[in-house]
Amino acid sequence: MGVFHVLPKDKRIELLALGQALRAIRKDRQLTQERLSEISRVDRSYISEVENGEKSPSFLVILSLTRALGISPVTLMEQFEQQLKGFKL
Repeated sequence: MGVFHVLPKDKRIELLALGQALRAIRKDRQLTQERLSEISRVDRSYISEVENGEKSPSFLVILSLTRALGISPVTLMEQFEQQLKGFKL
């Protein structure tokens, strides 16, 4: 059973928005999931699950990913807020 079956709808949407934000920034930096995994030392399959809204990353994982992307966690959260506006809660 995946995370979607246990989270309320608004939390699922938040995970999807976070994943979309991460993916958009990664692609903007022209990085593959594999390359981001190498730089961040976060498993590629975990990055995929985060980008697909299937996992909720810890703060330490967010730090690893944002450092690897050359951005601050605040930048990721700003992109998250933009993505979230596209969903109807």
